[in-house]
Amino acid sequence: MLLKVFLVDDEIATREGIRSSFPWDEEHYTLVGEAPDGEIALPMIADEKPDVVITDIRMPFMDGLALSRAIRRTMPWIHIVILSGYSDFEYAKQAISLGVEEYLLKPVTVKELRAVLDQILEKIQAERKSRSEEQRIRQQVASGMRFVQDKLLGSLLSSPISERDAARSRAQMENLGIHVTAPIYNVLDIRYSYGKTPDQERGLTLLEPLSESSSGQILMCSSPHGANALVMGQNRSDLEEDCYTFAFSAVYTLEQDGAEDVLVCIGEPCSSLDQVYESMCTARHVRHMVEARGEEGRRKIVGVGEVEDTPMALSSLDIQPLYEQLQYIRPEDFPEVFQDYVISLRQADMHTGASEDYLRMEAVLTASRIIREAGGDPGEELNFSEYDKMIEAGGNDVIPKAARHLLQKALAFRNRTSPIHGNRAVLNACRYLAQNFTNPNLMLQDAAKAAGMSNSRFSTVFAQEMGATFTEYLTGLRMGKARELLRATSLRSSEISSQVGYSDRHYFSYLFKKNTGMTPSEYREASGGARKEEKED
Repeated sequence: MLLKVFLVDDEIATREGIRSSFPWDEEHYTLVGEAPDGEIALPMIADEKPDVVITDIRMPFMDGLALSRAIRRTMPWIHIVILSGYSDFEYAKQAISLGVEEYLLKPVTVKELRAVLDQILEKIQAERKSRSEEQRIRQQVASGMRFVQDKLLGSLLSSPISERDAARSRAQMENLGIHVTAPIYNVLDIRYSYGKTPDQERGLTLLEPLSESSSGQILMCSSPHGANALVMGQNRSDLEEDCYTFAFSAVYTLEQDGAEDVLVCIGEPCSSLDQVYESMCTARHVRHMVEARGEEGRRKIVGVGEVEDTPMALSSLDIQPLYEQLQYIRPEDFPEVFQDYVISLRQADMHTGASEDYLRMEAVLTASRIIREAGGDPGEELNFSEYDKMIEAGGNDVIPKAARHLLQKALAFRNRTSPIHGNRAVLNACRYLAQNFTNPNLMLQDAAKAAGMSNSRFSTVFAQEMGATFTEYLTGLRMGKARELLRATSLRSSEISSQVGYSDRHYFSYLFKKNTGMTPSEYREASGGARKEEKED
C-alpha cells in the first residue's frame, strides 16, 4: 500500500529538509505536493487527495489549526500530523482537540517521521480491515431511526406535496429530533452500484458519517439508484459550497469502498420544504441528461448549472434541444445525431412548413452559440449570406442540408480552438490562467472567481471538463513555459523558477524532475538549449 503525503510549512528550509532527507522513493510513501500556508494548500489538497497532511502550526494567512479544521470538515478521511516549536503548547492542546494524529517538535528527524508515518499506515490498514464490521454494527444501531427518517424524507422527495403536508412532515421529523427548517434547500441525487446491484444499504452506511459530520445540515435517504441527500443552508452561495463539498466527499468515500458508476447530480435550490420535490426533479433531470449523453465515466459530479434547461421553443415537444445534443458531440457522430433530430422534429406535432422554419432558425442560433462559446465571432466565422442563398436556391431538403453545412462549420471551429467544447465558464478560467500562471500567488480561488463559480464547484467542473485538476493544469502551464525558457535562453534555473511562478527554486527543480524525469540542467543539455554554467540543480 502506498500512502500519499502532502507537506505544508512556511519555512522553505523545513520543507526542503523533509523533501530531500526522507527516502520517499524507498518507503511506502510518496510526497504529492507542498505549500507555504494553509490558504494555498487547501485547494491543492482537495486536488491531490492525500492520505496524510503534515502541517506547521504557525503560518501566515491560514495557520495549521485553521487548515486542520477545514480538512476535518471537508475531507475527514485525511490523517493530520502537526509540526511545531517548543513554545506552542497551547496550540498543541487545540490540535489534540481537533483529532490530530501526531504532534512533532521541530526539527524533525527522518527516524521520527518514519515512525509516525509507519504508525499511520498501520492504523489505515487496520481501519480498512475492520470497516465491514464497523458498518455492520452501525447499521444495526441506526437501522430503527434511519428507517423512520428514510420514510419521512423519502415522502418529501418522491411526490409533490402541499404546504400543509410539508408542515406536517416537518413537525413529525422535529419530534424525532430531525431538524428540517432552513432558509434554503437543495437535493443531491447520488447513484452508485456494487457489481450489478445498487446496494443502497451499503452505500448509505458509508455516507451516514459524512451526513452526521454536517451538524444536521445534510440528511440522507435511500433511492432506487442509490441515495438522496437533502442539504440545508443559510444562503445560496454557502449552500452551493456545501453541496459540492459533500458531493466530493461522497464520491471519494464510495469509490474507496469499491462502488462503481458513482454519479452525484445537484438540483436547483428552493426556498421552502414543499418545493424540495421540484429540486429532486431537477437533480434527477441532470442524471438523465448525463446518462443520455454517455458521460457517466467522465463526469462524476454535475450540477444543474452544467446542463442547459430546455428552451421555451421546444417546451411542448419531447425533443432534446439541438444545442444540448451538439454541445459535447464528436465530429463522427454529428451526421447521425443531426438526422435523428430532423426526423424527430418532423414527426412532432407540427406542420412540415413550421418544422422547416424552426430548423432554419434553430441552426443559426445553435451555430452562433457554439462559435461564441469557443471564443469566436459568429459574424466572422459563419457566412450567413451563403446560408440564405443555399436556402433560396431551393431543392429537396434544402433547409436540412443548409443547416447541416452551417453547424458543421461551427463544430469545426470549436474543435480547432477549444478542447473544452463550449463550457464558457471553464474557458474563461483557462484564459485567466494563461494570462496569470506566472503569478506565484495564484490560487484556485482566483480562477474560480474568473469562472463565476464557488471554489468546490469550480474544482469539480474544471477537472471533469479538462481531464486534469486545477493544480495539474497550472503545473503543466508552468512546466511548459520552463521547458521553453530552458531551450531558448541561458537563464539560470533560479531565474526561470521565478519567471514561471515559483518563489522556491528547489521546489521548482523538484517539480520539474517529477514531471520530466530530468533536472532543469539535464533537460537543457538534452534539448540542445542555450548553455550557461549552472551549479543550482
